[in-house]
Formats: sequence, C-alpha cells, structure tokens
Amino acid sequence: MKFIKFMLRFLFIAVVIQLSTTVFGQFAVSKSTTILSPNMVLNDEWTVPAVMKLDGDDVIHFSFDELSHTYKRYLCRVVHCNSDYSPSELSEIEYMDGFNNFPIESWENSVNTTTLYTHYEFTMPNDNVRLLVSGNYRVEIYDEEDSESKPVVIFDFAVIAPEVGINAWVSGDTDSSYNTTEQQLFFALNYSKSNVVLPASEFIPVVYQNRRKESVVTGITPTHVTGNEVQYFHNEKLIFPAGNEFRRFELTDPNAPGMGVEEVIYHESVYHALLYMDKPRHSYSNWRDENGRLYANTLEGRGSFIEADYVNVHFALAMPFRKGGNFYLQGDFGDLLSADNRLEYDAQEGYYFISKLLKLGVCNYNYVWIPDEGIAGRSNCVEGDFYNTENEYLIYIYHREFGARYDRLVGVHSVNSDK
Repeated sequence: MKFIKFMLRFLFIAVVIQLSTTVFGQFAVSKSTTILSPNMVLNDEWTVPAVMKLDGDDVIHFSFDELSHTYKRYLCRVVHCNSDYSPSELSEIEYMDGFNNFPIESWENSVNTTTLYTHYEFTMPNDNVRLLVSGNYRVEIYDEEDSESKPVVIFDFAVIAPEVGINAWVSGDTDSSYNTTEQQLFFALNYSKSNVVLPASEFIPVVYQNRRKESVVTGITPTHVTGNEVQYFHNEKLIFPAGNEFRRFELTDPNAPGMGVEEVIYHESVYHALLYMDKPRHSYSNWRDENGRLYANTLEGRGSFIEADYVNVHFALAMPFRKGGNFYLQGDFGDLLSADNRLEYDAQEGYYFISKLLKLGVCNYNYVWIPDEGIAGRSNCVEGDFYNTENEYLIYIYHREFGARYDRLVGVHSVNSDK
C-alpha cells in the first residue's frame, strides 16, 4: 500500500531539477538550468558564515554541480557590492588585483551515481584574483557558450577589515510585550579604534536570523551613543518571531533510509525518498538543529562530493486547505518565494506536497505560510513560535563616511539565543 501511495504521489509531482536564491542571498541559480547544490565553505568549516578577512589567510571554497557528464567552460566575474548587494561605484582596478572573468579549471565527473553530474569548484582568493577592499562581493558564474550571457550561478560573500567590537545578546522577554513567542536582539558597537565622526549615521547595521535572506533587517537606528559605544537596545525592529527548531532528515545511503525517511524507491533510473508525513507542531521541539543548513554527504563515498548521488525527495504536510496564500518549503533550497519551493495541495488525500531533487546528506527544513497580500511570511501556523528556540543572529556592521563611494565591512558577530 505504501508503494502504491508513493507512486501515485510521484506521478502527480513534476520533478524539480533547479534552485534559485538561498541562505540570506549567499548563492543563486538561474531558472531553467541544470545547476544544483551551489555551496560556499570558509576554511573547510561548513557551519560558519562566508566572511573572509582582508589580507588574511582565509580561503572560501566555491562549488556546484551540473547535471551531465559533458564539460562546460564556466567563467567567473567578481563584483564589489554595497551592504544591500547592489553594485558599488568602485571600478574593478579599485577592488581587485588580477583578471576578471577567469575560468573554472577544477572539475570532476561523478562516480558510481545514477544521476550523472559534473562537480565544479574554485577558491577565493586564487592565482587570478586578490581582493583589495572590504565589503560585500558577488561572484557571477557564466557559461561561455551561453548566448544570453546570464549567470547560471551567483555566490554572495563578504570581506571584513575589523574595526569595531560587537557585544550582543538575545532575550525572550521582548519590548512588544511579555510573551513566549518572540525573541529580541540587543547589541552595542565599540568603535574606539575607528575614526568615525558621526557614528549614528555612518554605521550601517544589517541583521539576519539564521542567515535567511527573507529575515534581513535594515534601517536600524541606534538608541544611544555614549563615549565610544553605539547602542541598539530596545529596538522594535530587532524583535523576531522565535519559530521552532528546524525539521530534519538524513539520507547518506539510498539503500538504508535514515532519520525522517519512511521509504526509498528506485524508479526509472532515479532514487525517490518518501519522508514521513509532517504534521503541525503545537509544542517546542527540543533538539539541536543546524538552523536550516543542508550538507551533502555520503557514507559509501566517505564524504566525497563526486560520489554522493541525487535523490528526488518527497515532502508532505498534513494540513487542510488554506485560502489566501501558499505554503513554502524553507531551508537551503533557494529563494523562499520561488515557485520551486511552493507546495501543492492534494484535495483527494487532504495534504500539501512538494518534491526536490537533492544530493545525499543531512537536510534542515520547515514550512512557511505566505499570504497573497505579500505580508511577510510566518511559520507559526505549522511550526509554532517558542521563545526557547535556538536561533542564530548574524550582525554585519558596515561603515560609510560622508562622501564615500562604497560600504566597508568593519564588524561581524554571531550570537545564539541559547547563550
């Protein structure tokens, strides 16, 4: 019976083989592409943000897969950006030393996988490029033979020249009211080592919850400036819905269903993983998650990125039909509002569903409701909001003095709500 229900769901779902923008704008993949699994790792530590020190020894490793064994010549273009990732006014010779539009020279075909793909990778800095100033950067990847000349992958990362100290903490007792569903961030900047004339206007704070692009908070004004410290205390913009811990499934071997996986079936040359039916959560889920991360891995290949196969993962949410909006799958799957992440409703069976072609590994996810009116999405109707949820808050501090032509990144700090 499980097999029959699985196949009925499979026949009804269009297999998705594309992604778009993901974790707080870190990387994006264009529509109608065969690019999957874009990834950025700083110094081989996949859990930390992609922020490298200017003139330091940090290295960011970039990679992605293309679903074929046919080599394609990809070129990389580096762009300096402002705090909102719009292009800055700097010219190439002002922000980089070397040659732009350099080729990706490291690539390997997948080995012993049912889904054929080619794994491409490069690092920053490299023999072609050395970055000269701090701030946000964007790496756009182009197929040299693409007549449309649109990037197939975009990576967003940052370079820091530390100048300010950041002290931050999170409280479940917020200024909006005493409640058990929200968290409030407090932080202060120590700028004693900076030559800042007007700290209240020159510093530009940008804050993310769990590195999600859709959670970004900007336009944050300080509450006090005293001595060499700028305080951002009791600020309503820094009150966040607490949410719940991310759901999780593990599948590192397609022949052995892992955590959260009910059944794996091999059909028409593709593995299909049926997850257990998800239900709304009415209490706090007390387990440690990775705050929405997705990590590719395989046991048989001992972690090799060219031996991890792809699996069509089928998600299902037991919820009655809800008017006025849509449910979306949130995690390292691309832009939250992408049609690729929108769940469909099966009226006959009475649940929402979606499928994603994902690489073997560990995956965090949850469900978000987005109203048609365009109001910011919330997960509370499915996941609940609980003040004791462990969330990561990432604070970026940019400095732009009067007359400057770009935003310098002078401070980055990460704080968890359970510390």
